[in-house]
Amino acid sequence: MRAFSVFDLHCDTAEPLLRTGQGLNDNTCHVSLKRAKHLARYAQFFAFCTYGDQGSRYGFPEPEVFFAQMLANFRAQLDRNGDSLCLCAGAESLRRAEQTKKCAVFLSLEGAEAIACDPGRLDWLREQGFTMTTLTWNSANALAGSHETGEGLTPRGREFVRKAQKLDILVDVSHLSERAFWEVCELAEKPIVASHCNSRSCCDCSRNLSDEQLKAISAAGGVIGLNLYAPFLNPSGQAELSDVRRHGEHILELCGAEHLVLGGDLDGCDALPAGFSGLDDYNGLGAYLVQNGWTQELTQDVFYNNMTRFVQKNLGKTE
Repeated sequence: MRAFSVFDLHCDTAEPLLRTGQGLNDNTCHVSLKRAKHLARYAQFFAFCTYGDQGSRYGFPEPEVFFAQMLANFRAQLDRNGDSLCLCAGAESLRRAEQTKKCAVFLSLEGAEAIACDPGRLDWLREQGFTMTTLTWNSANALAGSHETGEGLTPRGREFVRKAQKLDILVDVSHLSERAFWEVCELAEKPIVASHCNSRSCCDCSRNLSDEQLKAISAAGGVIGLNLYAPFLNPSGQAELSDVRRHGEHILELCGAEHLVLGGDLDGCDALPAGFSGLDDYNGLGAYLVQNGWTQELTQDVFYNNMTRFVQKNLGKTE
């Protein structure tokens, strides 16, 4: 089977590594360096999600403490696997990772409660190497309403978006309410991303995006990451690789080939399409797409090249 290069915009692996005490090299998670060895090349945005005000129901510490614990543990993993990993903050370090044949690691924040929803702490976040952030998880917070609650941006949320873009931190609209989404679009002076969202036309749920939202992201030069969580692919809650293809082809038709990328939500979901159990199965997904009408060039663009070009264009001057 052909090995594909993969650049994925969203995995939640940092949390289970902390919770289980397992290492990034070899573990029972969807994502590991052992699995990555089956890919031709690998780049990944690792998300740090503290679950906002819902974290306590899962037994997690308050968000700022939880974030500090996850980040410290993940940095230890980076140090331990320095021969295989390269922490990246922009285009130059991505090139360095490619040249040295290391996995490119990008950092993203999922839910701004981790930094107390404080725009003033975005400078510190950028200094820590983070290059992407959402505003919310599944609850409303001091910045905005979520896809479950519906409110728009607050004045602080507007300040947060402006400050993030000024610092070259990508604004990720995943988990936002539709009202807040459109308010971000009005404010944004740079491309926005939906790191792990699918098509609402193909599967009607609040975490997916309408055709109008998808077209707005692409019109502004942004990218949409295909999410592999089965309930976001098929309303039955059970999905096949054909469902991934269906969402992908719908977004390609609406937005154009350069705006579709991967955002698998690995280690952030408990139900994946049949035949997909982890990072290395991107090779099987790629083979399936090629067998069903996608060209090798298109598949590799969606899997890797589109996001590489996006980083070069939008994070090319940050290092």
